Amino acid sequence: MAVGVAVPGSVQPARAADISSPVITLTFTALRIARGGLSAGEIETLVREVVGLVVQARNEVISHIDGHVAARALGEMDAFTIEFTNYAQFRNDPRWVRNLASRVISSASVDKRELDATQDKKAADAIGHALNVKYAMAEVAATDAGYNAESRNLLRQRYIQANEAILQKLEPACQVTFTDNDAYLYTKTWQCTAANGETATATETLNKVTGQWINPPVNVDDLKIAAAVNSSWKVAKTILPTLKQP
Repeated sequence: MAVGVAVPGSVQPARAADISSPVITLTFTALRIARGGLSAGEIETLVREVVGLVVQARNEVISHIDGHVAARALGEMDAFTIEFTNYAQFRNDPRWVRNLASRVISSASVDKRELDATQDKKAADAIGHALNVKYAMAEVAATDAGYNAESRNLLRQRYIQANEAILQKLEPACQVTFTDNDAYLYTKTWQCTAANGETATATETLNKVTGQWINPPVNVDDLKIAAAVNSSWKVAKTILPTLKQP
């Protein structure tokens, strides 16, 4: 069932649920660790933070999205999350970390192929959340596992490519309705629908007599983000600029 949010005038994105934000925060935290330059103590602190964010993201994603549409991707994300809770304890065991990194990267790669292949946007959206959580884990594990610069660069490129596919494939679709049968008012109502079926609506209203806006023109880009508050498209749009930084 689609969930909608009405936004008067300029967009004020607000909804009780927001499963994209913890995934975004998790990604930024993982990138801080993977890019290095931190002391061992700071890394330990950040790893504990990642664990907490992974658990939050897992719980919110699985509770919000119908699991059957992407059962394998979400199931493996859940399993890796449970394993990742031991990360701070075992991260100095090279064999354990290399094994974890290899399995997470492999799972995320399968997610990417399924994302490309599926025509079901809701399924693709769920897969998009799962692969972003996994790639965040992989960034940290690959660094601790001692992957060389070339391998880490290839991993980052796959991460970028996955989110570029999300950005292109799952962009919210927007429709506009005009009303011009009033002697005084002219209105235009926009509705944007995210890949998961949720919507956001906003209306701009012009007084034709005074030329003044009663409700200001709608910023469609903001409306797309409001519709996509629970969509992996918002994750991709937010994190891609940082992912592409050297």
